[in-house]
Amino acid sequence: MSEQYPAHAALPPSLQDLILDTTEHRGQTQLSCKAPNHRSLLENFRHEQGYDFLVDVTAIDYLGKDTLERFEVVYVLRRLGARRDQFRLHVWLGESDPTLSSVVDLWNSARWGERETHDMFGIVFEGNPDLRRLLMPEDFPAFPLLKDYPLTGRGERRQFPRVVPRGDQMVEEEPTDYPTSIGRGMHTPEYIEEVERDSKPRK
Repeated sequence: MSEQYPAHAALPPSLQDLILDTTEHRGQTQLSCKAPNHRSLLENFRHEQGYDFLVDVTAIDYLGKDTLERFEVVYVLRRLGARRDQFRLHVWLGESDPTLSSVVDLWNSARWGERETHDMFGIVFEGNPDLRRLLMPEDFPAFPLLKDYPLTGRGERRQFPRVVPRGDQMVEEEPTDYPTSIGRGMHTPEYIEEVERDSKPRK
C-alpha cells in the first residue's frame, strides 16, 4: 500500500481495509476498491468527510487486459470551500453482473453521470430513477464504448434515418454509412453546412 491520501487516512480502520490501493497520477490521487464496498466508502466521503460535489461518474473497459475485473467505474469527488481538494475512487466491477448501487441520494449530479455510463457501457445503477438512453436512441441495441463493439457498428445504424438541414428545414433521408468517428477534417458536408448556417449572426 502506498502512502495514504488524507481521504483514505480519515477513514475508520474498518473502511481503510476496503481500499485496495492508493496511487498518484498527474497530481491527483486514485483510491481503488471492489464493487461490494463502494457504497460504504462513498457514504463516508460524503457525510463524514464533506466531499459535497460529485464531478463525474464514468467507466473504463479493460477487456482483454490482465486486471482484477473487466470494468472500473470512476467517481471524481471534490470538496468545495476552505478544505478544497479532489480525488478519484475507482471501483472494480465484473462483467458477469455489471450492477452497482446508485449514489443519486448522495449527490444529485449522479443522475447524469450514471445515466451516460449506463448508455455507453451497459452498467446498471440500481436506484437511479432515470436510466433511459441519453446519447443513443432508446431502442439502440448495443453499448458503443464497450471494447468489443466494432467501430463500424453491427449494422444497427442502418435502421435510423438521417436528419439533415435543407435550407431552413430539417429533412429525413435514408440512412447511409456513418463515419467511424468525427474529428478534424472528417466532418460531413451537411454538418459543415449546418454549422455555417447556425453560426451566422441572427437579425
